[in-house]
Amino acid sequence: MTAINLPNYILENPKLYKIESDDKFIVSKSSMLKEKRLYLRNSTHILILLINGEKILHLEDKELAIDNTDILYLAQGNYFMSEIVGDNNSFESILISFDDAFVLDFIKKYNIKIDMQSQESVLNIKKDIFIDSCVSNINDYFSIKLENKMDLLKLKIEEIFLYTLSKDKKLFLSFLNKIIDTKPSRIKYILELNLDIINNVSDMCKLTRLSSTSLRKEMIRLYNQKPKEWLDKQRLKKAVVMLKNTNKSISDIATSCGYSTVSWFIIQFKKHYKTTPFIYREENL
Repeated sequence: MTAINLPNYILENPKLYKIESDDKFIVSKSSMLKEKRLYLRNSTHILILLINGEKILHLEDKELAIDNTDILYLAQGNYFMSEIVGDNNSFESILISFDDAFVLDFIKKYNIKIDMQSQESVLNIKKDIFIDSCVSNINDYFSIKLENKMDLLKLKIEEIFLYTLSKDKKLFLSFLNKIIDTKPSRIKYILELNLDIINNVSDMCKLTRLSSTSLRKEMIRLYNQKPKEWLDKQRLKKAVVMLKNTNKSISDIATSCGYSTVSWFIIQFKKHYKTTPFIYREENL
């Protein structure tokens, strides 16, 4: 099962979504559904606003069940299985995809001070009357024509951000801190966007047009990891989600995650998780 790049999937399936976009900021509403389960990777940050129905997100280390009483923030780089609960036809959601620049501009615009070590890549917030009103207003924008619609949508998202900051300050600052700490360079963007076609360090060099020495320096600066360490970690994150949420064989998962042999996959998995993929799957079913 190949991981789908979430913003690309939205833009490439206009029949499945109503879309308002300026390429860097995408607001989309589901209009019909093709599949109940999708394996996804978000290469941008996203905000999920459910209007109707329920969804389960299977992340690397936990599961989140959300419905129309929740809003969910996800920092970029998360692998997850998205599963719709119940009838597809009764499900509606709005997804907002935004990049680092939007977050950094927001922090600067409202003079937000972040002085903390904690970081949160996933943030689940319960709606109240105010947030519910904001979501309703965003939903209304899909049915009207306005020249300045994108500016209004961005202001509405800023409004939700500011309200979340006031309501859950420590958690939201941790989310912002996660984004600031991992804001991408050109190299980071290229690698994360093309992760599914990277099989080795040589591929990383070709994609980034860097020598192995230059790539190593850049990876240590960005991730504090050597290129191979980073690549192995990304493969294993994908493997964990597939082990927990699919019936694929260990051999198929090894291949899907870029390992040349299943034995090497098992060795690397055991080295990182202190158990074999077989036992891990049994303990997490």
